[in-house]
Amino acid sequence: MVASANDSILLVSSIKSDQASLEKIKASAEKEAGNTSFEAMERVAEAPLNKASYSKIYSNTAEPPISIHTPQILSRFLSTLTANGSLVLQEPIWLDGTTVNANLCPVTRKEAELVSLLKLTGFVDVQVQKVLPLSDADLTEFIKAWGAARVEQGVQALSGKLGMVYITVKKPAYEVGQKVTLSFGKKKQQQETKKTVWAVSGNDDDDEELEDDEALLDEEDRIKPSKESLARPDDCEMTGGRRKACKNCTCGRAEMDEEEAENVVSLDLMEDDGSSDDVVDVDPTSKATGGCGSCALGDAFRCSTCPYLGMPAFNPGEKVVLGGMFGKDDIDI
Repeated sequence: MVASANDSILLVSSIKSDQASLEKIKASAEKEAGNTSFEAMERVAEAPLNKASYSKIYSNTAEPPISIHTPQILSRFLSTLTANGSLVLQEPIWLDGTTVNANLCPVTRKEAELVSLLKLTGFVDVQVQKVLPLSDADLTEFIKAWGAARVEQGVQALSGKLGMVYITVKKPAYEVGQKVTLSFGKKKQQQETKKTVWAVSGNDDDDEELEDDEALLDEEDRIKPSKESLARPDDCEMTGGRRKACKNCTCGRAEMDEEEAENVVSLDLMEDDGSSDDVVDVDPTSKATGGCGSCALGDAFRCSTCPYLGMPAFNPGEKVVLGGMFGKDDIDI
């Protein structure tokens, strides 16, 4: 990134950093931009930094780079940077293959965890430049800066386990809360695509012939069926104006007749307690006979001119006795 004269650079480092190293970094930054500022890492989260005021931030680059970037610090860096601004940082980490032990030093994460934190904060284009293991001489300087009492024991415990990671990231090319006008108008290309949405091509081979659907029909399939051929055949015999199931019935009328016979229920609408002496005798053996020959079976089997219409079913030769309300006149005199 080549900075212009209007760009501003922020240098962030620990208050325990070497002043000579800090002056060297500042001199190099002033070659990129005319406006260079400094802020201590320990108070950067609460420092009065304006939003989108710096195009580049160098964090923890002065010797010794002992600082750890917290989520609050990274979030403040993101708001302070201008759109598409960049951040260059260094941080001590636990090397891959080692076990994180927060009791030995302030270092709390590995490279992958730091990269994930930067992405979750909102930075993009996260690039790990390099990871270098810390030598015993570097560990000695780090442990002294951390304020440990037993330096030699700390170096023995951390030797070969810590490293330094160098990472560059960028802020997205937009600000939080920035408004963008979205156009939902239909483009001409989209309309043309919509017209051809139902064009189906099963195969790219144009030489393949499809089956002719007319060839799948026979001459009999083309004949239009008549009304008589679609009607259900009814060959039951007519007896007394009513069709009666034949002996070898196959159309289902026999089953219908049996079902009707089972559904005929004789109801006594008023119970006879024996106190009434009014009894009407009906002689079912009247000389008049119906043409259907099914008079004794009940109304369901009688023709319209049957003399026994309205009477219950009976066996030939029996007398039907009606009592209760059926033996009394409808009109009292």
